[in-house]
Parts: sequence; structure tokens; C-alpha cells
Amino acid sequence: MEIAVISFLVLLATVLLVVEVVFIPGFGFTGIMGIASMIGAVAYAFFEVGNVAGWVTLLVSALICIALFFWALYGSSLDKVALKKNINSTVQVVDVKDFKVGDRGVARTRLALIGEVEINGVIVEVKSEAGFIDEGDCIEVSRIAGGSLFVKKA
Repeated sequence: MEIAVISFLVLLATVLLVVEVVFIPGFGFTGIMGIASMIGAVAYAFFEVGNVAGWVTLLVSALICIALFFWALYGSSLDKVALKKNINSTVQVVDVKDFKVGDRGVARTRLALIGEVEINGVIVEVKSEAGFIDEGDCIEVSRIAGGSLFVKKA
């Protein structure tokens, strides 16, 4: 009878941990109950059956946990929660040496302190010194500092 109880607890723990890994992302009640069931099986084996059964149950439980860990890590169970999209965009690098203070252009986006403008036919990201600038407003480069262009309304 004791072996049936131990086997049931280990099986219950395995099922709960598999459900936690495969169907319920994160760590919650199911995972806690699975671990508690595994600990209960080991404790029951040690106290009710004996040391040999306790050590065997501990070894089997550890092997099951290691197998589940590698299955979760290298199997397809994490595919539903893992990010699969590769980002292949690049940042357009514009040399601020191509611009000078006083150059004029047009705001391509609303400058809520940062936005895009077109100056000398080049679209570049700038910072607004004079608050918000609406799309389509004429702008003027007021200063160049630290590789950034600062603009104001023209």
C-alpha cells in the first residue's frame, strides 16, 4: 500500500509539473502543488517505508525533475511564450557635420521634444529647444551639440 501512495504522489507531481510547464506559463499554484506532492512522496517514503525507499524515491524524483527541466528548456513547450521575431532594422546614421546653425527645413513629424525633420533633403532626428513643434512647421537649426541637432520654429 505504501508503494502505491508513493507512486501516486510522484505521478501526481509529474502531471502537475508538466501542466505547469506546458499549459500554464509562469510559476503558480499548479507548480507549487507539484513540488509539494514531490516533497510529500519523499517524506512519506522516508518516514513510513524506510531509508532505502526514501533514497530511491528521492533519486527518482530528482531524475524526473531534471528530465522535465531539460524537456522544458530544449523542447517545444516554450515556443508559445518565446519571442520568435528577429529585428533586422537599422538606425540611419546622419553626420551632423553636414548641417550648420541656421539651416532651415520642415518638420516631418510632430516634435514632442524629439522628432524627424527634413533639412537639405535629408530626413534626420532632432531635438526641439522651444517646446512642441507641429508637423509641417518650418524649423531652423539653432545649435549642434554632442552629435545632436537642436531646432526651433523658424
